[in-house]
Amino acid sequence: MQFRNGRLAFSPSDLTGYLACPHLTQLERRVALGALPGPETENPDAELVKRKGEEHERAYLDRLRGTGRTVQEITLGPELDWERAARETEDAIRAQADVVYQGVFLDPDGWRGIADFLERQDDGSYEAVDTKLARHAKPAHVLQLCFYSEQLARIQGSAPKLMHVELGSGQRERLGPEDFGAYYRRLRDRCREDWREDEREKREAYELRLHRRMLFAQTTKLIAAS
Repeated sequence: MQFRNGRLAFSPSDLTGYLACPHLTQLERRVALGALPGPETENPDAELVKRKGEEHERAYLDRLRGTGRTVQEITLGPELDWERAARETEDAIRAQADVVYQGVFLDPDGWRGIADFLERQDDGSYEAVDTKLARHAKPAHVLQLCFYSEQLARIQGSAPKLMHVELGSGQRERLGPEDFGAYYRRLRDRCREDWREDEREKREAYELRLHRRMLFAQTTKLIAAS
């Protein structure tokens, strides 16, 4: 979750955090808005897992290139230009690249994410593939893939038939987007509504404090004049 251009930007990982602990996402939201300092990020174990995950992803990328498939890589660049990267992703899909690596999605509703791989199928449509070290797909992986599949449907005009997890064992787990789509959409809407409710409560609390100050000022003036 980040605050950019005057609005909060959300990612599928925010849904995972909300599912685990709604209070956690409220804290992350306050950090994004600058109301709280960010947590300490130094974690040697997490860094090791991240490095191993990147090695797994790179190995899969090398295998794809070894088959002769064309790979279009998308980067945010040092300026972290999500809008440009999202346009390049859509252009690569419409140009029918065999594989789009690190495809960037920017949903009009404020959600965004980066898919490991978008692979063209025989019928010209695309399906999302994420590389994970796990032995089987986890809820967080499924939520990510549901978002990517939703964005692919928006861009290509038809929903992907499958979404995939390339596991650390070298096996591939295939999942049906519609098997999880209703739950994903319900969770996303509930998450969004909770954040909006939090916004309303804060606004109402601010207006109440402002009203009390005005009453206090008026009362003080009346007492002084009497």
